[in-house]
Amino acid sequence: MTNPNAAACLMGALAADAASLGLHWLYDPARIHAVAQTHGRAAFAPLDAANFQGVPGYFAHGARQNGMLTQYGEVLALAIRSLNDTGSRFDEPAYQAAYAAHFGPGGAYIGYIDKPTRGTLANLAAGQTDPSGIDDDQLPAIATLPAIVLADPDAVTRAIRVTNVNPTATEYGLALKSLLTRVLDNTPIPDALRTTADAATGSLAQALHNALTNTQSPTDYAEITGRACHLPMGLPLAFHILAHTNSFATATEANIRAGGDSAGRAIIIGAVMGAAHGIGGAKGIPTDYLLNMQNAAQLWQSAQTLASST
Repeated sequence: MTNPNAAACLMGALAADAASLGLHWLYDPARIHAVAQTHGRAAFAPLDAANFQGVPGYFAHGARQNGMLTQYGEVLALAIRSLNDTGSRFDEPAYQAAYAAHFGPGGAYIGYIDKPTRGTLANLAAGQTDPSGIDDDQLPAIATLPAIVLADPDAVTRAIRVTNVNPTATEYGLALKSLLTRVLDNTPIPDALRTTADAATGSLAQALHNALTNTQSPTDYAEITGRACHLPMGLPLAFHILAHTNSFATATEANIRAGGDSAGRAIIIGAVMGAAHGIGGAKGIPTDYLLNMQNAAQLWQSAQTLASST
């Protein structure tokens, strides 16, 4: 890759994920708006179970702390470390072993375990490794992809199948690969979105084109796509947000305010905005986002190491 913002692509995904932690899986836009009014913004809203009471939502992150990553960000951070350990090559058995060690019993991760993670851990424990994933079309399928696309793009399908063995997961993951590849090759975001949608087929193409042409706010458009964890909801909504915002902060804020699985979409949105705009300035990752993250310096060093080796 020739993009000087390659490391920021990875850090952008992690920062957007951490920013979404406090309101992740809150499905009520009015409640999100009220919390954001009190806090000053939706990004990095403090973890508080009371915010989820009396409205649709699920408070999943009571074991986490403000500034931490969700399980999506943890997966991406693990993928970055694993790729650094294997010379930027996706070593599937090594990654599966690291995955089981990190998310499994006794591992460093303490927090919510989603369905694909539970199924993958069960398969790995039973010795099922080829593939180790389950039949599932949700956003965990794409959590590793910013790192995989940057370091070992030919491994995208194998990386998806570590957790998600599903044709929709593969199709949507390859569309994200197409988008990230274009942005990392310095294609402007609007052009990258359009050419990715043009290259898609069938219902995916229709969904992505609709996302790019719809003029509603992201919160309103989420009523059309749905706010939940499935890729046919999450990727079009992410495309819409990327098409209708012009900076990392506005895209991240719009994503959280749209509600639902904001952290899953944050991996997509943060990676694209980071790759396009870098860190700082009017459009890049705000430095205060990095200051609000736990372990930001360590994560940034890991991202730089991977970016410099590709």
